Amino acid sequence: MIEIRALGPAFGAQVIGFEPRLPLDDTTCVLLREAFDERGLLVFRDLDLDHGGQVYLTKMLIRKEGEVDDPTGGRPLSADNWYISNQREGSAAPFGRLQFHADGMWADEPFEVLSLYGSEVAEPAVPTSFVSGVHAWRTLPEDLCTRVRGLRAVHTAGEVRRGDLTDVLSTTVERPPSTIKPLVLPHPRTGASVLYACEQMTKGLVDLDPREGENLLERLFAHLYDPAARVDHQWRARDLVVWDNIAIQHARPNVLSDGPARTLRKVGYPMPLLAPDQMPAYSSAR
Repeated sequence: MIEIRALGPAFGAQVIGFEPRLPLDDTTCVLLREAFDERGLLVFRDLDLDHGGQVYLTKMLIRKEGEVDDPTGGRPLSADNWYISNQREGSAAPFGRLQFHADGMWADEPFEVLSLYGSEVAEPAVPTSFVSGVHAWRTLPEDLCTRVRGLRAVHTAGEVRRGDLTDVLSTTVERPPSTIKPLVLPHPRTGASVLYACEQMTKGLVDLDPREGENLLERLFAHLYDPAARVDHQWRARDLVVWDNIAIQHARPNVLSDGPARTLRKVGYPMPLLAPDQMPAYSSAR
């Protein structure tokens, strides 16, 4: 019998007793979808899972009950060549610290769901940290709620420099895409209000003086990234972590290129479409 065990008071859950016999029966699918929409992040441990199985589970969590068509509307899924790794050549984010962000926040239609699978993990493994924009909005002080309603934010794939930049992985994009979205974003699937801004990709607030906008963002980030509101995942081999990329942001401490092996297979969709000159190049003060 499957047990859904909360990882924190606000969001996140570990799925206990799950057997990945695919395709899953309807009852199991409904249970996992409901847990995903309620908790925003699910952790599965000790799964023997190939890329196809990871795609199936990731995709299933945002499929509506009874839906059989591809919910991405024909937009491409990630192939089995997307890894976050300090060992595997050509991997994304191979070293450095990552500030909090949601992948593709700069896109008109960003990823709705992301997953990472522990392909090769050696101890001590660098964790991944998560925070919830839904929880942040629900607990935001009233004066800030009043201040941010109706505001819009600019998100970019280009360089945004703020806060402590020690060991931060720096990305360079020749022609960075950007988008403008409400600072309090209605979640497209659940309808929940999301405090939608991040330290890595949010460039500023529309129609506010840059200094005033940055001061407001700093207050929001202090609330959003409160350590008491975080869930930290300590990686082991054969872990699968799946999260709602609209509601949940993620970050990590510094990963060393010559440190313990940390190879995580990544799946996400719908996949934002990028031209070659919109792809990031990585560098860091290591």
